Amino acid sequence: MSASTKIIGSLFILALVPATIWATQQTNRETQHSISIISQNQADFSWIYVQKNGEMTVGAGHDDDWEKLARQGNPYQTDYLWFETAGTSYVITDPVLVDQIKSAIIPMQQQGNKMQAVGEQMQQKGDAIGAQTNKLLLNLTSGEEDPEVKSQIENLSESMEVLGKEMEQLSKVHQQLVSQAEKQVIALAQEAIQNGTATTIPASNKQI
Repeated sequence: MSASTKIIGSLFILALVPATIWATQQTNRETQHSISIISQNQADFSWIYVQKNGEMTVGAGHDDDWEKLARQGNPYQTDYLWFETAGTSYVITDPVLVDQIKSAIIPMQQQGNKMQAVGEQMQQKGDAIGAQTNKLLLNLTSGEEDPEVKSQIENLSESMEVLGKEMEQLSKVHQQLVSQAEKQVIALAQEAIQNGTATTIPASNKQI
């Protein structure tokens, strides 16, 4: 293999490293907060599920929705759903409805955990590729051959490709689960408005 071919191959491997880091960050973001600017199923509907300790794990809303909820903590001292539709904000704290909402979002959260696990593996592979690539570049600078390093990089790259395909499949399923969960949340929220179990947040007191 010529020196120029080796350099091109090395640069290709280096390009994988930031891509891997990005993939892991995206996975972690999915796991921590399933955020979208608008609802996948209803454009004027924003929602965020808040745990008793104030942690927000899933929802669809603008960044400032999440920030305002984070600033106020959890004044209800229980798990609750915050949502906004047609310009009006509501909260649901009724234990029965909250349990139904929690059951609706569990599958997508479990899928998110699977994605995070694969993302962590990708991060490890990416770190290993970066370390081996540094060795290869040092060898190229000194004009030395190191077949073992090259072989390790190729093996790691093959593993990364397999993980990438797995992540792609997991992501497709995750998007389906997100859509299904959100449809259930929207239906429960609309039901809560109709039967009065959704509490309106007055505009003058609208901290969220």
